[in-house]
Amino acid sequence: MFKNFSGILYCLLLFSTQVFSQNYYLGAAGESIFSVGTVEAGAEDIRPVLRWSPVLNFQEQLHIDFSPAFGIYTGLGIRNVGLISKVEYVDDQDINKSATIKERSYALGLPLLFKLGDMKDGVYFAGGAEAEVMFAYKRKIFEGDSKNKFTRWFDDNVNIFNPSLLAEVHFPKGQYLRFKYYMKDFLNYKGIQMIDGTELPDYGEKSPLFYFSFGALTLKKKVKEKTENTTTESAYFKAE
Repeated sequence: MFKNFSGILYCLLLFSTQVFSQNYYLGAAGESIFSVGTVEAGAEDIRPVLRWSPVLNFQEQLHIDFSPAFGIYTGLGIRNVGLISKVEYVDDQDINKSATIKERSYALGLPLLFKLGDMKDGVYFAGGAEAEVMFAYKRKIFEGDSKNKFTRWFDDNVNIFNPSLLAEVHFPKGQYLRFKYYMKDFLNYKGIQMIDGTELPDYGEKSPLFYFSFGALTLKKKVKEKTENTTTESAYFKAE
């Protein structure tokens, strides 16, 4: 057992030595999210509506460049994700009605992405995965002039832990385009009651969610340089 433990410590030491011998630096990113989620509800007519969330989407990033053409980044971020559904249904009196259901959650995310391209000028492609925890759920139902609102922390109406796959294209001055697909359904319940009391028992059978976003990354002062006395000037850094 001691030999195995010693081997693990050696591997961790070797890995940390390799990582911290590279260039690494911090960055702050913000994005404007356009999300689409398709909710299934049996025979009910449900139309997804594009959702725009421009606020409270921030991320602190740690970048590690292993070479001028390859690197990784991780970090910690918070974002506002969700879906909007336009529902056409028949109530208990056989009257056709329509309602809008808006559901969202704030998520805390931990990403790991691999970067390939020109690290000096900030032009690269990044792809990887992110683990997210949905911690603040809200649902609003709009029906005519009536509105119903429900809010709860760490609510199991959504999949609280929802990993995702994502890809990004970064441009010279820090702008980027991102696409993300959640690997689990966004919603984690089946059946909903409308404001007028009508039950939709199959609402939420499936609810895949994806989004694309436009964002900007501002890199901060480098934490470590691989070589000393660097005088490189790029779209990201200006060192003297």
